[in-house]
Amino acid sequence: MRKMLYTIWFLGSLLHVGCTKDNYIDTGISNGRYHGNLMQYMGSNSYDWDSTILLVRHAGDDIVRLFEGKDPEHKEITFFGITNHSIRRHLLESGYQRVADLDPEWCREMLLRHVIDGKLYRKDIPYGEPTLYGTPGTGGSYLTTLAGTPIWVFIMKQEKNGVVEHAAKPIYISFMNSQPIFAIASGDIEPDNCLVHALEYNFALGYEE
Repeated sequence: MRKMLYTIWFLGSLLHVGCTKDNYIDTGISNGRYHGNLMQYMGSNSYDWDSTILLVRHAGDDIVRLFEGKDPEHKEITFFGITNHSIRRHLLESGYQRVADLDPEWCREMLLRHVIDGKLYRKDIPYGEPTLYGTPGTGGSYLTTLAGTPIWVFIMKQEKNGVVEHAAKPIYISFMNSQPIFAIASGDIEPDNCLVHALEYNFALGYEE
């Protein structure tokens, strides 16, 4: 039943992504470029990222260094960003009061499941086509996160006045262990060391596992 409801939601979301305010995150920057590291960028937009910053700090110094661009093994990364809304929903549903109540190792693992090496720009993501059940299908890119989690990232092909090139190019991601597909609300946000593709507000932590 849950899978059926998710399929209905996913198919409906394809019609609305990029067209409604709820599917857009105001990055606070006009061209996507932010002069500063990822932690500084998130600190400049507390509405979306203040709980994410707490999650990073609670996960340990090595994760902080990664997000600050100071990890020599991962100088540039792409972060499929977990916003405050997803974190607060997880706290509420799990009976926790604050981020500090979470297991630091769980926080570390969760964040690494949202990070890949290098900057993956929208223009470099191939078109893909999910199945009718809203699960991974054909095309796109199959990647591995720093936690070893397999993910599928793709652009949904759309048309504007019959021309594909002029249409919006929404990004979607599926964590292969659970398979549901989620939309990227705002993509190609670029701090110095990183590229951020911010997940939609209704993304639920736990789908990565």
